[in-house]
Amino acid sequence: MSRLGDTTERDVAAAAERIGLDLGDGERAAAVDRIAALSGIYDDLEVAPVGRRRTARDVFETTPYRPDEGTDPHNAWLWRFDLVRPGGTGVLDGLDVAVKNNVAVRGVELTCGSRAFEGVVADAHAEVVERLLDAGGRIVGATNMDELAFGPTSETSAFGPTTNPVDADRVTGGSSSGSAAAVAAGDVDLALGSDTGGSVRIPASYCGIVGHKPTYDLVPRRGFVAMAYSMDHVGPLARDVETAARGLTALADAPPGEPTIDYAADLGVDVGDLTLGVCERFFETYVAEGVEATVRDAVDRLADRGATVREVEIPGLERSREAWWGIAPVEFAATYATAGVGLWRRGRVDPSLAASARRVRDATSREFGDHATEMLALGGTLLDSHGGTHYVRAQNLRADLTASFDRTFEEVDLLVSPSTPTTALGLGEFERGVTPPVNWNTHPANLTGHPAASVPCGEAEGLPVGLQFVGPTNGDKLVLDAAYAFERAASATPPVD
Repeated sequence: MSRLGDTTERDVAAAAERIGLDLGDGERAAAVDRIAALSGIYDDLEVAPVGRRRTARDVFETTPYRPDEGTDPHNAWLWRFDLVRPGGTGVLDGLDVAVKNNVAVRGVELTCGSRAFEGVVADAHAEVVERLLDAGGRIVGATNMDELAFGPTSETSAFGPTTNPVDADRVTGGSSSGSAAAVAAGDVDLALGSDTGGSVRIPASYCGIVGHKPTYDLVPRRGFVAMAYSMDHVGPLARDVETAARGLTALADAPPGEPTIDYAADLGVDVGDLTLGVCERFFETYVAEGVEATVRDAVDRLADRGATVREVEIPGLERSREAWWGIAPVEFAATYATAGVGLWRRGRVDPSLAASARRVRDATSREFGDHATEMLALGGTLLDSHGGTHYVRAQNLRADLTASFDRTFEEVDLLVSPSTPTTALGLGEFERGVTPPVNWNTHPANLTGHPAASVPCGEAEGLPVGLQFVGPTNGDKLVLDAAYAFERAASATPPVD
């Protein structure tokens, strides 16, 4: 019998109440009758195939285990293991790879940085994990992260903060903290992070490495635990642009209407052919003097090599934080409320992840940390108590901002800005509403979906500073080419007078 076969009027009334529907006695009875009449269809659905499953025989050469402080001094790892795919070969041959622990690896606990998710193990790899293994990568562990990916410093993780390999008294940045630390410490060549407001680019900037947020939907997210689906991106972190480009080559779908792209092929661009846009808002208000000076010097170096630098205005950018905060908490709460089943969007969903999310929601939500609880409560209040008014207005602001970015890219090839407004914060220094917004310059590209990368461009007071390149939709190759050209120029020996 279908799970619906024994539905009662009380069940119907409770479900209706949760969605704000008031049913009378006769209506409840009629609904029960209609459910019973259709239950055969749902009997069939319950035994229907769950979709295409990969059958490759992957090998855990090292069984998953929790590392200790002696082998993990920065608390970068939640799980260590060695997973390979016999016969897998390609652009990632010879590379050790880490994945953020909100990306499913079959047989590995998927905590999402939360005690509430302990015991959750997916039945299948995320699509990006399949692609890493197919391309010859050796996956050597799952990394620490801010709880449910909603945090900018790593300090909301239920398993403790990740410290910065550059300076262990400072944060790594979040939410892809462990992935960035693993790269910066030399534990891996390549790591996966997720980026909803800057969570790849922020830790890349803080740790002095490369982080790339792809064009929205260029990299598949099946088997990834969403935070805010319309702004979530999965992207690579690496010590250099070439390795990040290899990672994107393994991960990405072909852009619509185009062939598959090898992002690492023929890397680089003649800087003299580039027109770079500088929008002063990216340098204003919260950007520290040392960061601003370092980034402007980097832009000057590009101009010295022939790039045309042009000031641009981006109408709507001044409302971008309002838009992000109108969307992110609401989608965060909606994903939680619907157990991440993928409502309102097409594509495959892992049934084991949806079932696990339902168990978390029903039984263990009390185990969430304070920040996650507050953000879920905020999103639920915006959605349920205010009828989605703020979300609707934020969506409209986003549409206007996206159009402004698109018009800007008719005038310039790329935008350049600081990646983060400050260098890495000290442990415990971040205070929401007081500390400069860590994602001040990264979140707009999550709203619009444009590709963006952070590449090291120097130091301020001995700490890394990131230069951000933002490009047109599906212009990931250009973003990486420009980042590579800058990287090469920055590492070149200056001429002797």
